This record gives sequence, structure tokens and C-alpha cells, in this order.
Amino acid sequence: MTGELETMAPSDMNYTGPSMNPTLKAGDGLSVIPYGNRKIRIGDVIVFRDPTRNHNVVHRIVAVDSQNIRTKGDNNTNIDPWVLRPDDIIGCVVSAQRKNKSTTIHGGTWGRIFAPALWTIKQVNLTVSRILHPIYHMLAGSGFFIKFIRFFPKTHFLSFNRPGGTEFQLLMGNRVIGRRLSGKDHWQITRPFRLFVDEDSLPK
Repeated sequence: MTGELETMAPSDMNYTGPSMNPTLKAGDGLSVIPYGNRKIRIGDVIVFRDPTRNHNVVHRIVAVDSQNIRTKGDNNTNIDPWVLRPDDIIGCVVSAQRKNKSTTIHGGTWGRIFAPALWTIKQVNLTVSRILHPIYHMLAGSGFFIKFIRFFPKTHFLSFNRPGGTEFQLLMGNRVIGRRLSGKDHWQITRPFRLFVDEDSLPK
């Protein structure tokens, strides 16, 4: 799988696809700068033209010599099958914009360190989540923690008219902790707030 880019303007690119998770996520806006005379380094996240298809790809450099460059997605197991040349590279990703927050995309040595570290953290979180998931839902279903809701900021609802119906959002103070999407009959509540919310009392 490849991380692809939707080009909205020469300096405005949106990332799509899963191959660079968790470093990048679909919808991230990327800041890309040409290399110019700068050195192309192992660990850099680059944008290049897919040699086999007509679209741009963003992956990380895993091997480089004077003429040959190999890449791989942070979330992929295998190195990409193609061999790139310096002229194939559009630019280096230096930052990503996500939910009005800009994050530095590390390259070089730091990129080589951060990428596997982020991937490992993601896998640990998934493993812990799978182990604790049944316990979490058992506790949420017990209703034991609902009485503690009074210690949290007051909850309230917002509703929005969507093409498919009404979308509801559950807020605790200014924070959105749950959504019921239009056309759906169940709520998506952010952990750990399901422990403190009586789902039966929410709008259907």
C-alpha cells in the first residue's frame, strides 16, 4: 500500500492512504520543500512520482547512495519495489498540519529513530486495547462510574443537519466526547468517557 497525495495547489498537498501511519494520517496537509543542494538522507520523508502509476507518493527513504534511492512506508513491511533517482524526488516533507496543529516531520537520523518508535507505540496500544477492550465494555455496561459524572464539566448536545439526517455531538465542557452520525443508531464515545455516560439517556 502507498501513501498518496492529493495536490490542491503547488504548495498545498493533502496526504491520503494508510502506508505512513502513524507518522501521517489521511487528511494531513503537508509542507514540502525541494531539496535543492541539500543532502538526501536515509530517514527523510519524501514526495515522489510513482514510477508505475500516475500519482505522487509519500514514503520514507530507507537506503541511498550516489544514484539509487529506496523507500518504504512507515506502516509497510516491505521496501518499495522501485528504485528512485534524485530527479524523481519532488521534495522533502518537513511538517504536517492536522486539526489546526502543525507537527514537525523528522528526517535523517531523527527520522530513523522516530518512525520505528511511533510504530512500536502504536502496536503496543493496539495490543493493550485488545486485552482491555472486554473489561472496559464490561465496566461501561455496569454503570458503576456514571455517578462520578458530577465531578466532570457539564455535558451538553449539539445537533447538525446533514444530507443523511441529523448528526448529534456530545460535549463535556468544550470537548467533543461522542458522536452519533446521521443515519446511524449508535453513539461513538471516546474512551474513557463511555464509563461515565448513560448511553440509554442519549438522543436516538
